[in-house]
Amino acid sequence: MKTITLRKTGYRVKGISDLTLWGGENSSIMMKEFSVKNISKENLKKNLNDNGFGVESINGAICDIYENYEGTLRYLKTKTVGKVSERTEKHYEEYYHFRHD
Repeated sequence: MKTITLRKTGYRVKGISDLTLWGGENSSIMMKEFSVKNISKENLKKNLNDNGFGVESINGAICDIYENYEGTLRYLKTKTVGKVSERTEKHYEEYYHFRHD
């Protein structure tokens, strides 16, 4: 029997951002994945992004958080950061909810 030991190197975050577009309309977009060493709300909030789209503001996000074991990801939890509209919640549930396999 062989054993492989992996060291936890941090966290990988995927999810959907709640946005205010130029002109004031609310929308959402899949974020560019990012890595962090800790998953405090403050640390997550400063890494939220619009995947390079360019918007008036990023209001918040629904984040799927994975433990990163040297590149092998293991789902930990889903956390909402900042303000997220009902529209973004619906889009997350319908289109962006990541499989946690």
